[in-house]
Amino acid sequence: MCSVNNEHTVWLDPAYIATDGLQTIVVWFDNQYLEHEDSFLKKAEEFNDRKRGELRVEVVSALKALSNTSFDKVKGQLNALESAEQVLAVKQHWIINGFTCTVTTEGLNSIKALEGVDKIFVKRPPSYTKREDMGPEFIESKPVSRFDIESVESYPWNIKRIRAPEVWSEFGITGKGTLNVVHDSGFKLDIPALAETIYTNDGEIPGNGLDDDNNGFIDDYHGYNFDAGLANLNEPNIRRGTNIHGNMCAALISGTLETNTNQAVGIAPDSQWAPVIGSSNFEQAVEWAIEQGADTYSMSFSQPNLGEFRTHWRKVLEHGTLSGVVFISGAGNFASGASEAAIPVQMRTPEDIPNVVLGVAGVGEDGQRPVFSSQGPVEWNTDYYKEGTVAKPDFATLNFEIPCIDPEGNLLNKANGNSLSSPHMAGIVSLMFSANPDLLPWKIKEILIETAEDIGAEGFDYQSGHGFVNAYDAIKAVMKR
Repeated sequence: MCSVNNEHTVWLDPAYIATDGLQTIVVWFDNQYLEHEDSFLKKAEEFNDRKRGELRVEVVSALKALSNTSFDKVKGQLNALESAEQVLAVKQHWIINGFTCTVTTEGLNSIKALEGVDKIFVKRPPSYTKREDMGPEFIESKPVSRFDIESVESYPWNIKRIRAPEVWSEFGITGKGTLNVVHDSGFKLDIPALAETIYTNDGEIPGNGLDDDNNGFIDDYHGYNFDAGLANLNEPNIRRGTNIHGNMCAALISGTLETNTNQAVGIAPDSQWAPVIGSSNFEQAVEWAIEQGADTYSMSFSQPNLGEFRTHWRKVLEHGTLSGVVFISGAGNFASGASEAAIPVQMRTPEDIPNVVLGVAGVGEDGQRPVFSSQGPVEWNTDYYKEGTVAKPDFATLNFEIPCIDPEGNLLNKANGNSLSSPHMAGIVSLMFSANPDLLPWKIKEILIETAEDIGAEGFDYQSGHGFVNAYDAIKAVMKR
């Protein structure tokens, strides 16, 4: 569906249905940093000899300049539309050149007429909001890490299978200096294995109700709930059998030691991690992660039936990758059972995004793929991205009967699912960045392809991608480079 705006055709998401109610949309201006569907690969080739930190500063500066130029031209009109209650809750973005807002039908028509408006997508509402049983927002006193290579007495089979202890002992690389953002829910922040490595935003004074670092978010000391608009994402009353999904994933990446033992639980135990919630406002979550200096961004969730909105997700993560972040997502659990889906939609968003999201499947301790593990290929036939069939998943790690921390920080949970394959990969990538912080995200992927162990049909296959990844071979290749 299209309309004409000053002789320019505005594309409108076919999911939009005119009603008397309010709908949330995300608007693209016409001047994007990556202008075309094939621009990411061309930019990556152009930037191949750059250092990641320098490139991050340059790309973020360019993204913000584009956003401000376009937004400033229409800011006055948007203010007027808000006063007339045609438009509500305008949020400018810089990770794409555009903004999110809620509109009436009349407001949508007014948005179409704004200078530079190019595309309008229908946005899903938040699925996770404020709860009364959450808090406190921050850890009063962050405990000193108990992790020391020499003091580790044991580790579960999955940490050994990933070969993380070999990396620690032979190379002395434990993830130090890296930040891993965990986009999830179910966080209990005071578990020792996680409290010892949780991120602290030094620009923010915790609990004072002020936006000390002027980034638009109050008290974002450890992380932020972008859907609720609050720093509070701590669930201290989590009990066994309830959602502790975020903690399990975070501990596999950055966990130190099991409570009251010297058993290691994480792949990169000297790294830091930051929790975020943001199923709807993921643009803000990605922007926040970049500005905090994130290295990896783990997404153990899977969204079906996004339609054309997949395009928006992909463009955001393409820009985020050029800003220096490696995005990782589990392949999904939709190959069998009540939630079985047909190929090519067994893998969903964001794991279906090519080039810039490492879509990770997995195997169990026996090296076999569980029947639930989603398979590729996927298809890209949106209005904007038209590759057709795309090879997925990218890699495999571990996803079956994984020892995971419980609400007390003990390794008593055994969990299944590709939610766990993503943090295994994030931990490996964290170690890679710890070995060489200047590596570009697409160089990380190149190394993983070079070092992956072929475990399925010869060459790339639609169950394990390029193969099984282990930390030791990946780090050894990084050190050679």
